[in-house]
Amino acid sequence: MDISMQMFSGLKQEQNLSAQALQSVQLLQMTTGELEATIAKELEENPLLEMDESAEDGGPIEPVEQTENPETENSLKEVGEEVYSKEDWDGLFDSSFADTERPLKDLNAFDPEKEEWKNQRKSVSSMQDKLKEQLRDWDRPKEVLELVEYLIDSLDEKGYLTPSALEDEEKKEHSAIAENFLEAERVIEGKVALEEASELVQEAFHVLHSLTPRGIGARNLRECLLIQAYAVPEFPKLAIKILEDEFDNLVQFKYQQIAKALDVHVEDVQKAIQHYSELSPHPGFLINETPVSYIMPDLEILEESPGVYKASLLRSAKFYHRLKISNTYKSYLKESPTKEVKDFIRERLNKANNLIHCVGYRESTIERVMQKIIEFQPDFFAKGPTFLRPMMLQEVADALELNLSSVSRVVNGKYVETKYGVFELRSFFSLAVKQEGEEDLGVKQILHELKELIDAEDKKNPLSDQALSEALAEKGIKIARRTVAKYRENNLKILPARLRKLMKS
Repeated sequence: MDISMQMFSGLKQEQNLSAQALQSVQLLQMTTGELEATIAKELEENPLLEMDESAEDGGPIEPVEQTENPETENSLKEVGEEVYSKEDWDGLFDSSFADTERPLKDLNAFDPEKEEWKNQRKSVSSMQDKLKEQLRDWDRPKEVLELVEYLIDSLDEKGYLTPSALEDEEKKEHSAIAENFLEAERVIEGKVALEEASELVQEAFHVLHSLTPRGIGARNLRECLLIQAYAVPEFPKLAIKILEDEFDNLVQFKYQQIAKALDVHVEDVQKAIQHYSELSPHPGFLINETPVSYIMPDLEILEESPGVYKASLLRSAKFYHRLKISNTYKSYLKESPTKEVKDFIRERLNKANNLIHCVGYRESTIERVMQKIIEFQPDFFAKGPTFLRPMMLQEVADALELNLSSVSRVVNGKYVETKYGVFELRSFFSLAVKQEGEEDLGVKQILHELKELIDAEDKKNPLSDQALSEALAEKGIKIARRTVAKYRENNLKILPARLRKLMKS
């Protein structure tokens, strides 16, 4: 066998993000709270960056372009080189930034606001953090562990698996093993039985269900209780059998029917059921220490004239017009400092400029995306949530000539305040449900109508899924009973009619 080292030459085309473009992407996907923390950290580390709280908002932000090609992305560096070579430092500071002189601050002085901010940001381990910590003890292939982490990130606060809001195209973009991720999603949604999934997906679910507290990673209450029951030594076999085969009768308290179906005495059924008190219906609450978070809107919708709406960032989400380059160091430059001092100032100046530019790009992009949503959803803002039409992320991306991933980052975790309430930007996007001979409807519109019907029903005689399907048909929404049941259970988390009646009695 000939083993030797050989060298080959060739051309290879690949795209690399510049430091500024990477920072721009990171800021774009941050929530306002995360951005505020990032800026606060930069203010502490970069003496050339200042926050002028007295500054005016400055009106609408003109679209700021993200520099992604080599010629543009180096423009700031070229400006820095030119100014540095000419030593025209005063012009650099005076041309674009405020002229306010600020006294040097005693960094050792007690700052109550800073101390309060530190106390509010004490590290708290979330449920996901604790589960991923347990995952380190598992010796499994990398593909399995990556999929388990994905499942962990799909857990709600109760510890149940929830389907991802990402569309299939986006999942492929976010994962190198997208097929496994998509298959796991189909299992979560109930489209594929876990027993019929690939070995890799089955193993990932097995690892997740083995983490503590047991019950984590279930898709419904029955599965949650079964996962825990299987893990309890000497848990009564009859109690497990009831969960496996007679769960519907169990939740309706039909002990007689359970006893008859399993050929046991009613007293045995009652004794077995008592052991369910050892199990937790919401295992996620046992390890979730994350404090309650309150939604703060990032944007508001202004009605400039009847039927004409405009998106505007709230002041709490605006930083671009308040971020300034500090003039404190002008005195040092006038005294002809050493090359080391100039290099230090030049480096921090470029870093501050990059941050301000990226913040401006973030704010202008968020406003542009929201304004385009208004254009595509005029009936929603004029008439209400019932008139939300089907819309895809790609439509907005194409209209604004942005990448799909950029729009996805904008709409996640950003909220807008409307006269109908506060909505996440992602909630304006939904798939279409085909209607025979009529205009397609959005899933969110159907969910809204379905919830209104259930809220208005007679609680002594709640509507069955078939009755809900017929009531929707009277409103021009034609969907099958099975689809109604899926939306009611998976999306609205509402019990079936027989249990809604029991709950209200």
